[in-house]
Amino acid sequence: MNSRLQNQITMVGACITLANSAEHKPVWLGNEPADFATDLAALATDYGSITAKAAQADAAGGGAADAKAVAETALEDSAFLLARALAVHFKKTGNLTDRAKVDLSKSEIVKLRTQELVNKTTAIRDLGTAAVSQTDAAKRGVTAARVAALTAGITAFSSVMNSPRGEIVNRSALLREIETDIAALLDKVNDLDDLVLQFDGTEAGQRFNEAWKGARIIVDSGSGHSSPAPAPAPTPTPNP
Repeated sequence: MNSRLQNQITMVGACITLANSAEHKPVWLGNEPADFATDLAALATDYGSITAKAAQADAAGGGAADAKAVAETALEDSAFLLARALAVHFKKTGNLTDRAKVDLSKSEIVKLRTQELVNKTTAIRDLGTAAVSQTDAAKRGVTAARVAALTAGITAFSSVMNSPRGEIVNRSALLREIETDIAALLDKVNDLDDLVLQFDGTEAGQRFNEAWKGARIIVDSGSGHSSPAPAPAPTPTPNP
């Protein structure tokens, strides 16, 4: 997937994570405009779906790939990332019971059979959902965006498993879908921009506003799309 699309997806994920952080969530949770909470939840769901498609497109390489293998790889990757973040979080909070449930290596996840994979990743997702609002969870990688991505991965994998055997995923078709989906996603973020402004009645709300503006900046990751670097200043000529 090209860097422009990936940068836009990354920006949306940063906004979702910021809004759900322990510092900023109290600003909007239960407060007006109430549509912010509703629209943010919808954004997280759509973000998860697009993230899953992006992983499928990347796994599909330059042409087509078996849908099961693509969806399975995407699910394993997103589950591993959230599992390791949860393992760190639970260790630091002293929750060793839940840590044992997510303390998995990548190879242990990859070895799971179809239904076992669905069951285990669903359990990881549920633990992430419960932990995402806990203090410092986001600092350890347990974010609403990552939970949404895993949820979408589970849905995509389950959908493929219920589809006719041998279904093929075409990378070009996926990228066209992603392009359209991201345009709609960015439109939703624009709407949230207008709602965020309305929380500026308190100091906490003002900090949220400034942080949101920072998260909204799309950072160019390169691949030929970055702005040219400024020319270096000329070296002073020494006096004779």
